[in-house]
Amino acid sequence: MRNVEFLIKSIAEKDINYFFLLENNLYYSDYNFDQHLIFEILPEITLIFFICYSLVNLFNDKKFAIFQYYKWISYLVFILFILIFKFSIFKYTISELILGFSWLTSYYILISKILIVFLTLLILLVCKTKIIRFSQLGYFIEFPLVIGFSVLFIFLLLSSYDFFTTYLTVEGLSLTLYILASLLHQGVISIESAIKYFSLGAIASGNLLLGVVLLFGLVGSLDFLEIQNFLGSQIVLNYIFEIKISLTLIFFSFFFKISAFPCHIWVADVYEGIWSPITAFFAIVIKASLILFFIRLVFDVLVNVLVFFQPLFIVVSLGSMFVGSFLALKQVRIKRFLAYTSISQVGFILLGITSGTFLGLFASIMYLSLYLIMNLMFFTIFLNIEHIIIKKNIIYLSDLYSISSFNNEIAKHLALTILSMAGLPPFGGFIGKLFLYFAVIEARLDFILVVSLLISLISAYYYLNFVRYIFFEKRSETKLYYYIQRVELTFFLRLFSFFLVTFPIFLSNYIDFFLKLSFSCIFPFIFF
Repeated sequence: MRNVEFLIKSIAEKDINYFFLLENNLYYSDYNFDQHLIFEILPEITLIFFICYSLVNLFNDKKFAIFQYYKWISYLVFILFILIFKFSIFKYTISELILGFSWLTSYYILISKILIVFLTLLILLVCKTKIIRFSQLGYFIEFPLVIGFSVLFIFLLLSSYDFFTTYLTVEGLSLTLYILASLLHQGVISIESAIKYFSLGAIASGNLLLGVVLLFGLVGSLDFLEIQNFLGSQIVLNYIFEIKISLTLIFFSFFFKISAFPCHIWVADVYEGIWSPITAFFAIVIKASLILFFIRLVFDVLVNVLVFFQPLFIVVSLGSMFVGSFLALKQVRIKRFLAYTSISQVGFILLGITSGTFLGLFASIMYLSLYLIMNLMFFTIFLNIEHIIIKKNIIYLSDLYSISSFNNEIAKHLALTILSMAGLPPFGGFIGKLFLYFAVIEARLDFILVVSLLISLISAYYYLNFVRYIFFEKRSETKLYYYIQRVELTFFLRLFSFFLVTFPIFLSNYIDFFLKLSFSCIFPFIFF
């Protein structure tokens, strides 16, 4: 308990130091559109060049299907190098608006882009065996190319600073996701899931467009700075009903994108129906990018009216946790289980946004980072356990019975991931939830705290049941499954396991990073 109190006190002291720094070093961008313009958008320009090059050469050579995967790995590594080089030069002083006030570059956005490229690279490496196998059969020639388009639209979305570019990039990203969801039809379920995702996605896009139009009618501008100034003025009280309608439509559109309650009905069917590597891309990269942008939208642009939407976020957050936890109890398929647990995890991330405090923002970003690592570990194992004869992934939770009997190390990594998802001490997931609860306490939402704790206890049941499958259930057919042994996969699992286990130990080292990230989210134009 003393350690927890010390950490909270250290955060408070760091807050004071940062605020002192902000008061004495407050510099706003001069909005010089020519300064560093090319360098600011160099990652996007390079990515567009790679996409055009891939389009030209896509069908020129039949063997290109095999090399497409390796080429896009090298492309993304090069993009990652550019982003890291850009970060190493400018670091925290890289904040300015360019391209007609519609493009923002900040510490928060740059870190988000590095994270997205890194996650995409990891997923492509984890799915290497499957992608190459299907490429050799003539399938998925376009798969890495569509992934490249998705990363491009994610970059544009993360940097967008008005609702016009936001809507265009969200729609562009949605189109690439519709294509990915319709690849490799595996029967009626796949076709049904693709149609459902497309239909409901069109409705969500309509809600976003309608909300943006209503907001434009009130403010007279789509620029985030103008909207922020309008919402922070006294005149907003005269239009509070109209503001609530427009922003509610926008919020529900993003609730659909991040699979939060009550817009979650597509998640389980789509996750189950689409190809497993695409499921990993949806659950990790797409969800991370949309949540990162949504957090910035709420705390940077709409923070002045967040208090009016606290009841909405309470319902959505608790609803996501409740639906995800209780529906996961009766699932027998792994993908559907992952879908409902992801809904529950999104509910916890929204818990920090619900508090409306800086500690809530800090806790949401921290928990999102832990969520991504836990999901990466789970998909690394899930996508590389195959049936010896038919070369297909495990489908049911019962297929994991006594997985420890044929690979004890993999069983330990999987159990560690599950226990961290459950939020059990002393793993990283426990620390993430602990800070979320501190944020709820700070906001004096006692009822929300009690309900979320009860839901966490219920969710711990099926997580522990999962661990029981791994170590204690016996199945004679277990030996039919094997884990694809690859050096890089073992390295990733050991590295992520080390991070989850040692996260509480080195927490003070991570606090500074997450604080800077949180401040950059709220104050994108401040150099510190």
